Amino acid sequence: MYREHVPQIAAAMREDPRIFERGVMFAVLSARTQFVRVEEQMRDLEDNGRGAASLWGWKFDSYDYLSEHAGALWLAARDCRDPVGAIAGLCKIPGLGIVKAGFVCQLMGFDVGCLDSRNIERLGLPPKAYESRGRDKSRAGYRQKIEAYVAETGGRAEELWDGWCDYMAKGISAEEISRRHLAIIPKDKRRAYVNRRENMPCIPCRSDIPL
Repeated sequence: MYREHVPQIAAAMREDPRIFERGVMFAVLSARTQFVRVEEQMRDLEDNGRGAASLWGWKFDSYDYLSEHAGALWLAARDCRDPVGAIAGLCKIPGLGIVKAGFVCQLMGFDVGCLDSRNIERLGLPPKAYESRGRDKSRAGYRQKIEAYVAETGGRAEELWDGWCDYMAKGISAEEISRRHLAIIPKDKRRAYVNRRENMPCIPCRSDIPL
């Protein structure tokens, strides 16, 4: 599942800033909603923009910030070789905390995972271990929390992805759950990325070590 779908998404998000923006919004839309609805919500967002019914509350703030800053965020995330730095940069987006920023990095091929509520439940981890709601993202303690998150999920991108898909497979297959993430790539562009494989940044490496 991971090996089939994530390389396609990673290649697309790294190559095209508009698809990067779609990937971030996929992460935003997936918060506090049933995952099976996200593909439909992506279509709604594509058709109606800021008028999409799938936007509410802080999700408007995420959308507006991306509308203005997506290009700079894309360049920073694409060129980063340090997952801690990549997550910290993505956390500038209003409403995007460590976990969802980690999910965006996972989608871009970084070898980190998403410890959302389902994975937290599945793995028996403390439910608020990486919650960042209301925290000052500029403080040193926030950076340390990101470092702890990377230490927890580093090297586990495939394991966490496939395990999550298996856990979510109720009524539809785990393969189909994984495939639905391809909604990030516009339908008319998907064929171009089917056989693309992006080099994945190596999680143990610091940013000053050539990959």
